[in-house]
Amino acid sequence: MKRPLEASVEGRGRIVGITDGVFAIALTLIVLEIRVPAHDVIHSEHDLLAAIAALAPRFLTYALSFLTLTIFWFGQQAQHGLIARSDRRLATLNLCFLAFIALLPFSTDLLADFLEFRTAVLVYWLNLLMLGITLFVSWRYAEKSGLVAEDVDAETKRTVYLRIVKAQVLWAVGAAFCLITPLASVGFILVVQLIYAATPNVTWVRRIIG
Repeated sequence: MKRPLEASVEGRGRIVGITDGVFAIALTLIVLEIRVPAHDVIHSEHDLLAAIAALAPRFLTYALSFLTLTIFWFGQQAQHGLIARSDRRLATLNLCFLAFIALLPFSTDLLADFLEFRTAVLVYWLNLLMLGITLFVSWRYAEKSGLVAEDVDAETKRTVYLRIVKAQVLWAVGAAFCLITPLASVGFILVVQLIYAATPNVTWVRRIIG
């Protein structure tokens, strides 16, 4: 008889479902912070253009967080494509990861409101750091517990680790730029996000669609 907490394919399916739901909500929430200027303070084309220009920090942080969520969604989906089964511990680790995904709209809003402050940049970076740590630990647990699909080779497993670690190192460098100016940090992290979003791992993509 199958035990309730035993590793199963069904458990993996439930993880995938809740993951997609949390990401969808987070993607919606980050854009809701870009509010249309109040009509009663707009009296001319110039006023409207000035009001839109004042929203530039929010558009910047929206782009940053949209790319962040995209990267982590692809990373999580890639891992799910390599994992055959899930158990309660892996589900718990995944929920920890999703807790920090759900926190991203807050750190994004904080960064948009206080773009000139180092603390806001560091809070955003800590959010990225915790996402990376939970994703790394989830993959390590899945590998060590025999939950990864049997046909996943050692090179693919190593690639998963390296992709997470490299991103975290680059984001840490970006966070360090706030010692110069917070805007330099945001600019550097945005470039890193663009590179990662534009260069998905081919092995993972083949695995997912194959």
